[in-house]
Amino acid sequence: MVDASLVLDAIVAVSIAAGAFFAIIELRDMKKDRRLGLLMQAVMHCTTREFEDALSKVWRADAADAKGLEKQVSLSDLYMIADFFVSVAHFGQEGLIDRRTLTGFFPFSYVWNKMKPWIIAERAAAGLPKEYYEWEVLAQLQEREGGYLATGKSP
Repeated sequence: MVDASLVLDAIVAVSIAAGAFFAIIELRDMKKDRRLGLLMQAVMHCTTREFEDALSKVWRADAADAKGLEKQVSLSDLYMIADFFVSVAHFGQEGLIDRRTLTGFFPFSYVWNKMKPWIIAERAAAGLPKEYYEWEVLAQLQEREGGYLATGKSP
């Protein structure tokens, strides 16, 4: 005859192992859902009227230096755009959102090149040579890979 306590111990051990297995599966799914949530929040932010107005000003700006850009686009709009792109780029840097997804979806390179004179001036004024660095890295990656607006073609 089989000891009941041995059977119960085996059932408990199998239950713990099965619970751990299903917890891992659930955590992986939650991680994927969280990444999608972050991406969707970024998309929702960049489709607000305020952000689109600011981005369109930068898009149409014809300035070779920081002062010229500041005359065409307000400082608050420049900061809003720069902060958005560096934040989203940071998600890619930390692996929260796949970098190729970001470079295929957001115009990092194009906007970086439009705002680069202003960013260089901001870095110098603040004494922070790595300010907006994550954005710069993704812009360079996008140019190398030919992502969204890097070459004038969609991926």
